[in-house]
Order: sequence, then structure tokens, then C-alpha cells
Amino acid sequence: MSQRNDEKREHGDDDVLNFPKGLVGLPELRRWILVDMEPTLPMKWLVSLDKEGFRVPITDPGFFTETYSFEIDDGSQKIVQADDVEDIVVMIISTVKENGRLITGNLSAPLIVNVNNRKGIQCVLEGSDYGLRHEIDQARFGDACQAYAAGHPENVIGTAVDKAMSGKYDQDESTDSVEHDLEEELVDVR
Repeated sequence: MSQRNDEKREHGDDDVLNFPKGLVGLPELRRWILVDMEPTLPMKWLVSLDKEGFRVPITDPGFFTETYSFEIDDGSQKIVQADDVEDIVVMIISTVKENGRLITGNLSAPLIVNVNNRKGIQCVLEGSDYGLRHEIDQARFGDACQAYAAGHPENVIGTAVDKAMSGKYDQDESTDSVEHDLEEELVDVR
């Protein structure tokens, strides 16, 4: 997969997401940036800085299911070093098939990123009911695409990926609801 010009753009240290353990099956790919898709969609490219031309589409879990919750294990918490659940953004690696008519997401291995220090990990949710190829909610995602096309991404439920790009995750601005703090180690993203 060749890199497009927007993926070769200059980026600063504040743009880099660091995954100290890499991703599942890709432990050597530790440094990533988020890049808008063309046209702009409620989905981004997660572009590797360690392997030229390698990228995967990611989006918010809210486009796949209304409720998405899981426990963050102690090892993952130590890596992301989040002081509060509001510092965490959850992103889903997606697969786009049939020219966009079929989009699936790996809900069984979400990406967890601390928006303050930009550290992340891919959590494998062993024993969960979440699937490897969960189909996106076409109506919800379609509505979000229309809002993005109209220039109003702020009206979209599930903008965690955009907040990860900006390095800001203000729970008061979000329509997502986080019901538990890290002490209870439960993240609920809607």
C-alpha cells in the first residue's frame, strides 16, 4: 500500500501515538500517527512511522454497538499510565470491503490510548463476546458520514478518534458516557 501525500506530511512529537508493545502480530510497529481520510470521514488512517506505506483504518466503537465495555487489565493500565478514565480514548481497527459496502471492526482487540501522554496498547479481550469482524451499524455510520460531508463533524456521536488526533478528550464535550472510574477498571463507551 503506497503512502499518499497527506501521509507524508510533517508531524511533531505531539502527533505520535506510541504503542510500546506494537499491535497484535506487529510488535515492531510502535510509532503511529492518525491521518484524515479523503474525503473526510468519521474514520481515520492509523499510519505506521516504522514501516513506510503501512496503515489501517480505525474508527469509534460507537459505530458498531450502542454499548461497549470491558475491563482494562493492570498491565495495560501500567502502559497507558492514565490517571483517569476520561484520559482514555478507545479506537477500533476496521476493515473496509466491497468498496465500502461492508465495514467490520475488531471489537475483541480495541486500541486504548491515553490522550495526555499519547501512549497506547491493543487490548485483547479474551473470553469476551465481542467479535473479530463485527459489522458496523450502517445507519449510524451513514448519518455520521453525512454530517462530516456537510462540515459538521461536531454533531457526530462517537468522535473519540478526532479527540485523539487533537490530543484533547473533554468528557463534558462528548456525548459518550463513561460510567466508571479507573479504580473499577471498567470503560463503557457509547
